[in-house]
Amino acid sequence: MAGHQEGAITRRRMLGYAGAAGLAGAGIVVGARPASASTYGFDQLFELPDTDNMQGLAYRRGRYYVGFDVGDGHGVIRVYDGSGNKLKETTQLAVGHAAELSFRDRDGHLYVATGGGTNPTKVHVVDIAAANPKVIRTIDFASLGNSGLVAVDNRRDGLLVHAGPDDDGPFVFAFAGFDGTVRSKFTLESQGVPQGLEMARDKILYYTNNTITVLSRKGAILEVINVPEAGESEGLAVAEAGTHTRVFVGYNKPNRLYAMRPAFS
Repeated sequence: MAGHQEGAITRRRMLGYAGAAGLAGAGIVVGARPASASTYGFDQLFELPDTDNMQGLAYRRGRYYVGFDVGDGHGVIRVYDGSGNKLKETTQLAVGHAAELSFRDRDGHLYVATGGGTNPTKVHVVDIAAANPKVIRTIDFASLGNSGLVAVDNRRDGLLVHAGPDDDGPFVFAFAGFDGTVRSKFTLESQGVPQGLEMARDKILYYTNNTITVLSRKGAILEVINVPEAGESEGLAVAEAGTHTRVFVGYNKPNRLYAMRPAFS
């Protein structure tokens, strides 16, 4: 996702790390950054055969779905198997940067966020299973700001939408219905350039520069996981595995995917 990595990190160090109870009422609470309670490693799965501008990531039933920004407000979504073989590719879709992707269990559709610090936040619903995938609906969250990311909250069958004034924050995390109605929200100071978002049961996984920040549903920072890989962080995906959650992350230069171990709990 577009942004100024150095500036975001500097701001994060100056302001500290924050969780908040809500956008209206309580302000942003600045506190110490908690270390990870567990030790995680990251195993490379494969390099992608495509060298375009990789952005969002989703996982479903052994397949990896990767969004690519191809310019002029359009993106392409490509599907890969577990060995990195490309199985499917969409035409250019009007989905902005395709900054983050997430599946809704109930309808099997892919929800795609525009992303970008100057682009109003929208979530595009893509019928990815169709022979010729297309955008079938767009949910407008421009009132929340720019720099959009999205995760489907499948436990409650809703959306989690991330937005802010730009890529430097502060950022709004809004739980919303599929009609665009915001149910609740909180704010968070910058943890780095926004790159990925997912729900792991009742916890939020927020991917920024080489970091996965684990948040409660009210915005408290529970854990921070370091991802010690080179390149720019690009896209986060999850898959439930029994009582745990498998976590996948993307990187560019070259475009590649990793699996976190052990699974997140």
